[in-house]
Amino acid sequence: MKQLDRVAIASRIFCLAAILGLVGLTREPNTVQSIVLVAMLGACAVYVSLVTPLSPVLIVGAETLATGLVIGLGLPETVILFPYLVVLPLIAGLSRGVVGLSAAVLAEVLAIVLLPAVLFGLEDMPQRLEVLAPWLLTGLGIGVLGVWLKQSGLGQRPAALDSSYESARRLLTQLRTVARRLSAGLDPVSMSSHLLSVVHDHLQDTQSAVFIRTDGDVFSPLGYQGAGARDSLLPDHQTLDECWTRMEPTHAIAASEQADHRRWTVLPLRVGSRMIGVVISVSRFAPSATTLTKLMREIDEHSMRIDTALTFDEIKTIATTDERQRLAREIHDGIAQEIASLGYVVDDLVADSRDPRHVQALQHLRGELTRVVSELRLSIFDLRSEIIPQSGLGAALSDYVRQVGSRSNMTVHITLDEAATRLTSGVESELFRIAQEAITNARKHSEARNLWVDCRVRPPFARIEISDDGRGMRKGRADSFGLRIMQERAGRIDASLSIEAQHGRGIQNGTVVTVSLGEHSGVELMRGVSK
Repeated sequence: MKQLDRVAIASRIFCLAAILGLVGLTREPNTVQSIVLVAMLGACAVYVSLVTPLSPVLIVGAETLATGLVIGLGLPETVILFPYLVVLPLIAGLSRGVVGLSAAVLAEVLAIVLLPAVLFGLEDMPQRLEVLAPWLLTGLGIGVLGVWLKQSGLGQRPAALDSSYESARRLLTQLRTVARRLSAGLDPVSMSSHLLSVVHDHLQDTQSAVFIRTDGDVFSPLGYQGAGARDSLLPDHQTLDECWTRMEPTHAIAASEQADHRRWTVLPLRVGSRMIGVVISVSRFAPSATTLTKLMREIDEHSMRIDTALTFDEIKTIATTDERQRLAREIHDGIAQEIASLGYVVDDLVADSRDPRHVQALQHLRGELTRVVSELRLSIFDLRSEIIPQSGLGAALSDYVRQVGSRSNMTVHITLDEAATRLTSGVESELFRIAQEAITNARKHSEARNLWVDCRVRPPFARIEISDDGRGMRKGRADSFGLRIMQERAGRIDASLSIEAQHGRGIQNGTVVTVSLGEHSGVELMRGVSK
């Protein structure tokens, strides 16, 4: 219920209660039926305003007209109801400003003065007007006050705030339903594949691709179709900028040895008045205007679905980030502080002890507590590490590796090779967490002196390799979840994960963790580029 609705209900109840009090003092029970009838009209008006989309002007106008007829036809017994004529203009002014106030005042004059005069030819019209005029003027003045409150925002801001929260609640409820029932149907990658199939059916193209513009103003590919599309369809053509500016299909002729690849058609992905991405279609001939018009109607529908899926992914990412930040705060303010305080207690015991054996044992305990606190601080750092939309996977991974190197005894070596395009935020986040877990395992368990991190991204392909010169792979514990979580993350983005012994760089032992995204041919292409 909005703030305005509560004000309207309270005004009606207060006024009717005051009138009933006056009836009790004057001992005139004949007007009770009229009061009950007016109360019923007010209750009906409140109910209709809450459950129907009818205009408030129409609702208040109808209530005022009906109430005025009850009062006008019951005079002089209903004169005690005249104060209620002040309430209705106030409600009308607060809800719809000058228009609402005008409708309420006109309805009162029509119902109390004009209609009775036309129907019954009242001879006491001057006396009636003399009694009614002060209340009409008072109602007009109170209504003007309501109009001023509405225009100044004093009465509107709480209503807007409540309305916003109510809208958010409805949307979150719908999102919860979608998350439970349609999690497999909100995959933007599969939606882009369906979109490319629709485009191919209309244009009979040889190559096509879907690109989404990220927060960092970088185009991220969602899907490709056609042989060689991943290599030749790059979002650096000036036609994309033209399409983005005009929000209309754009054509261009590209230099190519193959006739089937010379005609570029860039189609906008529009959601209302904004753009979320483009579709690049390459064919032998330019499509006709009729074909494009029909195709764009279908593309607009797919754009809304893809934007919904991307928004769903973004909400999940935001929720995950918030939870990681909360856990980091809980660890820092809770167990980390308590263990650090235990270290001070051990220091006091060492200072008071006279037994060398006890001192040695306590110093060993102090060292273990220091190690645990350091591990907790690194865990907090892991939880708080995120990918900034403006920088991307490579920058986040580079910052993380350097921080790990400065806080451990390992020497880190990192190689980055990123294309101008980017992966989607959800894929980047999963790859980053897999690499983070692999680096953490190497830092904690490998006893390595060197750590190598090789990150190569050619959307929609990616390959991250983490290797060390430590003591090699050991049999994992039954209660160890690190490797299992890495495999689950890789499975969510259809990536492959391998963990093998290190054989390169002249190292006898060590471990290599590799996560590869995309087809095997794409990975080989990336390796070829890196040589």
